[in-house]
Amino acid sequence: MGGRADQAGGRGGEAEPLAVLARAVGVRRTVAKASWLTVVLQPVGHVDPGLLDLLSRGVELKVPGSSCVVAARELPPPAWAYDSWRRQYLSPAILRALRDLYGPKPHDLKVLGVADLDAYAPGLNFVFGEAEPAEGYAAIYLARLKLDVHGGTVGRRVFTERCLKEAVHELGHTLGLGHCSNPVCVMRFSNSVVEVDYKTSDFCKPCRSRLLASLSAAVEAEG
Repeated sequence: MGGRADQAGGRGGEAEPLAVLARAVGVRRTVAKASWLTVVLQPVGHVDPGLLDLLSRGVELKVPGSSCVVAARELPPPAWAYDSWRRQYLSPAILRALRDLYGPKPHDLKVLGVADLDAYAPGLNFVFGEAEPAEGYAAIYLARLKLDVHGGTVGRRVFTERCLKEAVHELGHTLGLGHCSNPVCVMRFSNSVVEVDYKTSDFCKPCRSRLLASLSAAVEAEG
């Protein structure tokens, strides 16, 4: 899978996030623009490249100050994470695999695993996604986002929108946001695809204000 990213650091003469990513897993798409935050989309197993590119562009539009890149190499889902009785993967194990791949990383680099599989977490029958806010890792799982999606252009759009909403939602957690009570805010917890469809891919005003304040404080801390 390539070298680990644990040789990298923050700013001040040390490696920048994109250099970290290039050494670790390769980059299929980069965005040349000024940004404070770098998000890497890491495919876990095979994921449609077209979907990854759409998610990359969507994340940049929805997450302020972000540049999004797509890792060129897949991370195989860990076999030990699969529960053959449930026919699902354990989400915390996927997050652990992401940590093992990237190792310590700058705080302004977030890693979002994108996995075309079904996953669960302890105490939950399934999850659309999960995040480790303190570590800056998250993952989304596409299998259940395909429910009730029909073929054709409309079906593809619905599926892509669902994926983007869950991607932005989990990245919001890595940036310090919790769940929101606003039913159309992207940070609203969704227990079904109906609820995913109802909410938007945008942060509500209070969540966006908290997010911008958090980003501003982090930039000031960088000095």
